[in-house]
Amino acid sequence: MNKEDFLKKLDDNKKIIEKKVSTYYDKDYKLAEALFYAMDSGKRIRANLYFETLKMLDHQISELDVDFALAIEMVHAYSLVHDDLPAMDNDDFRRGKPSMHKKFGEDIAILAGDALLNEASFLIFDIANKNPTYIKAGRYLFNHTGYKGMIDGQVLDLRHPKTYDKDYLLNVYDKKTSDLFKACIVSAALISQVDEKATKILEDYAYNLGLAYQIQDDLLENTYKDELNILNVMVKTDAIYLLDLINAKARENILQFKKNDFLLFLVDYLSVREK
Repeated sequence: MNKEDFLKKLDDNKKIIEKKVSTYYDKDYKLAEALFYAMDSGKRIRANLYFETLKMLDHQISELDVDFALAIEMVHAYSLVHDDLPAMDNDDFRRGKPSMHKKFGEDIAILAGDALLNEASFLIFDIANKNPTYIKAGRYLFNHTGYKGMIDGQVLDLRHPKTYDKDYLLNVYDKKTSDLFKACIVSAALISQVDEKATKILEDYAYNLGLAYQIQDDLLENTYKDELNILNVMVKTDAIYLLDLINAKARENILQFKKNDFLLFLVDYLSVREK
């Protein structure tokens, strides 16, 4: 696969989600504008992970899968809205636009985040009601984005000690980033009903991909002394070497599958991005 083919697939999958989002929320409700705003933009990497893992495993994508991918994106959006709040990371901008609390106020930002998570839950229940095959996938998604997973990572980030080591940092990145990547990929494996061995390999791929994604974010930061950042525990050359090792593990994981071109190319794509 070359870059042009990869970007086309990335964009095609994004368009599927964008189309679904554009008509999903009922505009008669006052929170609708904020929900559309929260769901706007982004590359839809997580939906892409879900779709492309399904394709790799020879699962025919259905409307239920589009809804499941939308639920994943809702969970991701809610986490960003809450992370940006003054009580959390206190970020004024997200993807070049004012963050939710800057645009609509803290009260609406909190409610919008709550609504996104609630709506994701509703979607998963609705999907599982139509096809019980999706029950395990939904359970995995919420288990890895709840207090044992993604939320735990945010707690560890907010309450990190003044001095920490690489193991602490990578544990945070596993929780905050890799766990949602795992949810996208392992959910697809569970729906495709592959065996436990293959599912574990895919989980390992997601773990390594998430770590690499976060380390690359760190390497792009200019100011990081007061934040969790790989450059606070090792020099840049060592951090780049670690990134290369983790990427190599991700490639080794995904090379065990056929039709792996997108997920294989994604490893390098996420590590050379500039934002």
